[in-house]
Amino acid sequence: MCFVTDQPYRPFVLNWRLTELHGWGLVGVHTCLHLLRTGGAPMLITPPDLGTMRPQTQALIQPLELPAQRLGAYIEQARAQGQRLHIEAATVLYALGGQMQPGLAAQPMFGARNVGVGAFTETNLSAQAQADARSYNRVVIHSRFNQQVLADFGIASDCVFQGVDPTEVSPGPRSDRFGDRFVIFSGGKIEFRKGQDIVLAAFRAFQQRHADALLVTAWGNFWPATALSMHSSPLGLAPLQLLPDGSDVDVAGWMHANDLPETACLNIGFISRENLAPLLRDCDLAVFPNRCEPGTNLVAMEAMACGLPVVLSANTGHLDLIGDDRTYVLSRQQPVPDPSGNARYWGESDVDELVEAMEHAYQNRDEARSRGLAGSHWVLNNRRWDQFAADFVDTCNR
Repeated sequence: MCFVTDQPYRPFVLNWRLTELHGWGLVGVHTCLHLLRTGGAPMLITPPDLGTMRPQTQALIQPLELPAQRLGAYIEQARAQGQRLHIEAATVLYALGGQMQPGLAAQPMFGARNVGVGAFTETNLSAQAQADARSYNRVVIHSRFNQQVLADFGIASDCVFQGVDPTEVSPGPRSDRFGDRFVIFSGGKIEFRKGQDIVLAAFRAFQQRHADALLVTAWGNFWPATALSMHSSPLGLAPLQLLPDGSDVDVAGWMHANDLPETACLNIGFISRENLAPLLRDCDLAVFPNRCEPGTNLVAMEAMACGLPVVLSANTGHLDLIGDDRTYVLSRQQPVPDPSGNARYWGESDVDELVEAMEHAYQNRDEARSRGLAGSHWVLNNRRWDQFAADFVDTCNR
């Protein structure tokens, strides 16, 4: 079945849902905003999740809602007839899974140009995964780590780095919500690859030296069962559990079970976009001892943009972000146990090295602030969403 658009120019179609809750959604949001600013023709197959967006973003994206419903209906009509929808003259983007699935032939639609977009952690690509990746005209990823994994299997790809929005995250005044506490921030989906167990173990040791230390976390998981991957931790901590209703992770219980004083830790959970920058500005240090990042770590970039000094593990996607002049670096990386071959290039950070980084920032606060401002300058000049979107659209349309 053929779908002829009423646009006088080539449409640019995204097959994933727009939201401001996570990286995939933000990639879509900022790509569409760029196209709308520059006279492009963004199209969606799923209505955007407008309720997650800031009012100014919502107003700009809302006109895409009804056309998305229309296009989605055409796709379902074609599917019911055992056909695939052909969107003439379109560049169509497809979000791919951890094994680069599905291939183009399994997609319910196709255009003149078909681009697979990947952000994956698995490094052992099956023969089917390799074939699926090669079925697209182009594959675009967001880190040199992902690019290297694909190259290991002879698959060419283009790397376009994600970014931050300077109107949302930038240096600013600090409030007194935490008083004179030394505040360490850690954020991200809680799971083994994100390394929150390393944060907990390091902070426990650090807090025993410094009673004024406070760990503020934005830990949670929209897919709670995946958080139980933390049971693979080699650190001997009390195990992470889910809440009794299974709706999320019991972060407070995990901290308590591992002997963190209640007064030394605060889990905020999900942070709305408008509250993110004020929280980050109120902290003294952010720590990210992640074992693997398929991109460059959006939360880390947002912290840097706000002028917060960050500690980053020297592995995978973080290697596209770190710099001795703008970040603290966890360089003592050991291989992660990898019987399946799916954790090649991952890194296990040293708990003691993270404690040392916390101590250095605590004892050298002026230097830490200078490093944070250097990081902000670098991110706001080199890792912005508007830069990403322009490069992303240009790359996909080649």
